[in-house]
Amino acid sequence: MSVLTTDLYTLTMADTFVRHDRDDLVSFEVTIRRLPPGRPWVMIAGVQEVVEGLLALRATPEELAWLRADGRFSDALVDALEGLRFTGTVWAVPEGTCLPAGVPLLRVTAPRVQATLVEPMVLAALNYGTRVATVAADAVRGAAGRPVYDFSLRRLDGPAAGPATARAAWVAGFSGTALPLAGLLHGIPTVGTMAHHAVMARGEDHEEDAFADALGDHPEGTAVLVDTYDTTRGIERAMAASRRTGSPLRGIRIDSGDLARGARDARAQLDAAGFGETRIMLSGDLDAEAIGALVRAGVPADDFGLGTRLRAGDPLGGVYKLCAQHDETDPARRYVMKRSPGKETDPGVHGLARRGTGDATELEIHLSHEATPGEPLLHPVVRHGVAVPGALDLAAARARAAAELDRAGDVPAPVRRSRALRELRSSLSGELLLGPEDALLVVDVQHDFLPGGALGVPDGDRVLAPIGRLLDRAREAGATVVASRDRHPGGHVSFAERGGPWPPHCVDGTRGAELHPALDLRGATTLDKGTDVERDAYSAFDGTGLLQRLRDAGVRRAVVCGLATDYCVRATALDALQGGLPTVVVTDAVAAVDVQPGDGERALQELRDAGATVATTAAARAH
Repeated sequence: MSVLTTDLYTLTMADTFVRHDRDDLVSFEVTIRRLPPGRPWVMIAGVQEVVEGLLALRATPEELAWLRADGRFSDALVDALEGLRFTGTVWAVPEGTCLPAGVPLLRVTAPRVQATLVEPMVLAALNYGTRVATVAADAVRGAAGRPVYDFSLRRLDGPAAGPATARAAWVAGFSGTALPLAGLLHGIPTVGTMAHHAVMARGEDHEEDAFADALGDHPEGTAVLVDTYDTTRGIERAMAASRRTGSPLRGIRIDSGDLARGARDARAQLDAAGFGETRIMLSGDLDAEAIGALVRAGVPADDFGLGTRLRAGDPLGGVYKLCAQHDETDPARRYVMKRSPGKETDPGVHGLARRGTGDATELEIHLSHEATPGEPLLHPVVRHGVAVPGALDLAAARARAAAELDRAGDVPAPVRRSRALRELRSSLSGELLLGPEDALLVVDVQHDFLPGGALGVPDGDRVLAPIGRLLDRAREAGATVVASRDRHPGGHVSFAERGGPWPPHCVDGTRGAELHPALDLRGATTLDKGTDVERDAYSAFDGTGLLQRLRDAGVRRAVVCGLATDYCVRATALDALQGGLPTVVVTDAVAAVDVQPGDGERALQELRDAGATVATTAAARAH
């Protein structure tokens, strides 16, 4: 990899690091911040290309001369780049693994200059490979056991992407590729049919001769393209060419028109003529959804070719961020953390563990030195500039992908942080920066939960001023604001008269059910909960559709305040975390019932243990 295959700013930063003797050891981690709506996971690929790029890192004499002549770079940098080699260590999630957003996928630990220069290449390779593998995995699932082949080369953003595309698709479960170079480089089975011009070269009246040429010259398995002129007539001519040459008609390909009808008619035509073993391949701007629809409809297609749509996956927001500086002389510099709203990072060097199976699967991010139960998902692929033997075995990646697809669900696995990591985050984060991707959830600030109400929280009115400040900051930031309220029918199951734990409260139509007028809720969404007489609901997410509302609004983090800490605030924050939202509880904007002394503090500790962070309104500001 050329040292100039980078962004200009990495070179200018590297120049500054060299000038100021700051080429110390650092760690960067790659994560995907968020996935498109409805996308619960991605399949990891592209690690092979990352490693190849790192180990090929070089600065040629011509490149060094260009840097000197450019005039923006010091001689010290150019001298440092002469003889440049990657000497770092890389840990990565195995290719073929399916993971949600927000977890570490790859870590580079290297001298600062090296780690800085390789950022664009690392992201380009990992983002691209993962995007292709994810699209391919969807197609494999849709095909339900039928082979899918890579026909994408001519549709890619440049021919250089061909081998990486074929490899990522092979990892995900494709059955072969049309790219011979991928066969050479990776041992992937190669397949081919024919193009329309091979038929047109003979002319419409000699279509049978074109098929006879193809079958006679390549009897080992050519699938002939039968829809150049008329599909029904093309199939008749293909069968005639097979009889004439004595070569079996192993397959036909249909690339246009109504593919479902074309495949059904073709199957009937072939079977009636004694060609029941001839396979039918469909292609033509197919994607995973179209393949799945054809299979579910019982269309008799045996194979699918995926070209244009293999490169059309949703962009991935993979980022490469500094997480640790290995400075033994200054421990205060060791851990770093980005706190921009919606772009927060975890401090420290991390491991990733997976526990459970099926719907019970969960992931834990932990500090790398912690011993934690579960399957470790980050493994070394490069040590001190040398590839780890066997770490990137293609057959193993393909087998892993098949197993991962069997276990991958339709909702993202919950991601938790270890206690040590949560405590480190809390110790480093001093601000609550509100932005347009945040949601401020104001929980149950109603007359009946305030002093003097039917179920008044002691000192509950002290939350009014802090919540007012939060509402001001949220409006400034363009954040989403949601206010929940209990709205119980008479005789609700939670009432003591029904054997419940509470006196009647927040009864629909009474003053006690109304939100306190001191709160300026302009532009806020109000959600009612607990409206079913036979069912209690503490969480603002319970039966309200709130999680989907927040997703539709592009919300990436929940900030929770209101009443009461040990009941509805607790339940709301836990559900936000379970829904995949990083969650902040504002401690001076909540108050507890404390049926048992200390219930409120215990609830806050439970939320910290579950992955929530805490803040105060003093630290809140619009970003």
